[in-house]
This record gives sequence, C-alpha cells and structure tokens, in this order.
Amino acid sequence: EQYGAWVIDADTIGHELLKTDTMKMNLGETFGSEILTSAGTIDRRGLGRLVFNNDDARQRLNRIVRPTIRAEIRRRIAEKRAQGDRDQGVIVVDAPLMVETGPTDLADLVILVTASPVARKARIILRNQLSEEEAEQRITAQVPDTRQAQWADYVLENNGTQEELV
Repeated sequence: EQYGAWVIDADTIGHELLKTDTMKMNLGETFGSEILTSAGTIDRRGLGRLVFNNDDARQRLNRIVRPTIRAEIRRRIAEKRAQGDRDQGVIVVDAPLMVETGPTDLADLVILVTASPVARKARIILRNQLSEEEAEQRITAQVPDTRQAQWADYVLENNGTQEELV
C-alpha cells in the first residue's frame, strides 16, 4: 500500500465473513453450537482448537469458508479494476492459503513468503496470543513450503524483521 498498490487481505475477509449470519449458521450446523459464544458470535479460538486437532474438521471448515473467501476476493479485484488506474492497477492479494491446494487463477504472479518453524511459531504466538501447542498445531496443519513453492514465481525468506524483508 505504501507504494500505491491496492491490498486485499484474505484473513480480514475471513474474519468479516465469520460475523455474517449465513456463515455463523453454516458453521454452527456443521460443528455444533459449542463454537458459538453466548453472544452468538463464532468463538474463533474454540473453532481453531477443534479444526487444528482434526484433519476432517479442518477440511469441512475449508469447504465452507474458502469458496466464500475466494468469491469475495474475486469481487474486490473486479471492483478495484473498475475503479481505475491507481499505480497501473496493481492489486496485491495477501492470502496465506491461496496456493495451498495448487495453482490459483486469482493471481498473475505468486510470491511465497517463508519463514523457519521457529520464527513462525513465535509470530503466531505473539499475533494470536496462542499457546505453544496451539501454534505448533497450526504450523503442522500447513502445507510445506516446498510444495507451495512449485506454484510460486518468487520465494522470499522472512526470518528477520518486517523492515529487513522490505
């Protein structure tokens, strides 16, 4: 964004979608009312504990959430392109799981940012206030970088600070 590109953040879209009645209903029907708080919102941490301990549950979650996120990314890309010429129309889609299952039609260029398991774990714990065990479950559930790299045009190693990466 600081260089003039539009940024579409898939995680933000996912968090927004979890607040919708449709998604709350779909997830509640799939995983039970225990993933809902007393206020009727999705307990993201509780859902995470459930799906990161169970491959089948994670696949069910992905079948519900990912198509909706991809559709919203496509909608936002179309919206941005229709708006005009900001920095030659460069659109960056920040989507950590975009190529997890193979090539994507959402991008003209794919940049994979990797980090060591130690760096990932520390960042996940800090960002999400998770225990070491919860962070390790998330890392274990990720597709290995070597598999994702086959679809990447560029691979950046990010074991340092954000400033060092830029």
